[in-house]
Amino acid sequence: MNNEIRSIIKNHNLHPISYRKMKKAYIIDTKDERYVLKPNTNNYDIYKYLLSRGFDYFPHNFNTKTGNYDLSRFIEDNSLNNSQKLNDLIGIVATLHKKTSYMREVDLDEVKELYEKLSNKINESIKYYSNLNDYIDTLLFYSPSEYLLIRNISLIYFMLEFSKRKLSDWYQMIREEKSIRNSLIHNNLELDHLLINNGYYLISWDNALFSYPIDDLYHLYRNYYDKIELNDLFKTYQGVNTLNNYEFDLLLVELSIPEIIELTNDNYLDTKRINKMLFYLNKVYKLIKNHSYIETNANEVH
Repeated sequence: MNNEIRSIIKNHNLHPISYRKMKKAYIIDTKDERYVLKPNTNNYDIYKYLLSRGFDYFPHNFNTKTGNYDLSRFIEDNSLNNSQKLNDLIGIVATLHKKTSYMREVDLDEVKELYEKLSNKINESIKYYSNLNDYIDTLLFYSPSEYLLIRNISLIYFMLEFSKRKLSDWYQMIREEKSIRNSLIHNNLELDHLLINNGYYLISWDNALFSYPIDDLYHLYRNYYDKIELNDLFKTYQGVNTLNNYEFDLLLVELSIPEIIELTNDNYLDTKRINKMLFYLNKVYKLIKNHSYIETNANEVH
């Protein structure tokens, strides 16, 4: 413990009975309270902005009178159910987006760049799975991973076709808009970053920035699709902050692009990865189907 930390402890009249280092932070126990002292992340401007917008779901730091460390009370996470916690996190993120949203002029160059980026991603996936399909068709015997893939290739092709068509729809729609919505996004959403203890505390704001609200939703669902139904996510989110058509279409595009699974010599691992991707795609497919975007003509995996 360096002199600067000792000075902070003294200035705040803390009387430690024990302390321990946890990664870059210090957990300090006193007779009546537990504190955490961690390197300053220079998020004061973000916190001030959030408070000015009526959003206070984050730990409030003490003034340490130094630019190197943040001191705050230690918050023990008392949540027990991850599904409920994830639902709570979605609601808090929706509140964050709603309270910090603003409209800005559409930047056609930015829109074109995003369109080309996603279009290239879709085309690369189409090319990869088409070539892989052709190769598997030449085989007399399939490995379990090859069989699983070829048996469900129609779902992969369907999602690629859908994402390509929906991306074109989005591109035409957004170019006719005069303004587009941005919000402050957390950009680092993890279940461990929500602490529940006599309130809700969203931590780890280091990556926060202004962007499309759907960016948080996309990464949250990609990380936790196996723990929540996508329709439940949208029901919770839309109850607080409604996505407009061009936002929802763009989110569907990004969610529906199948990842490229490159086959290796480890057939067991390949089969697990393919099965995981198909499980994910079926969940996205159900969202699309439930929102009447498609006819039910794709094969689902059970």
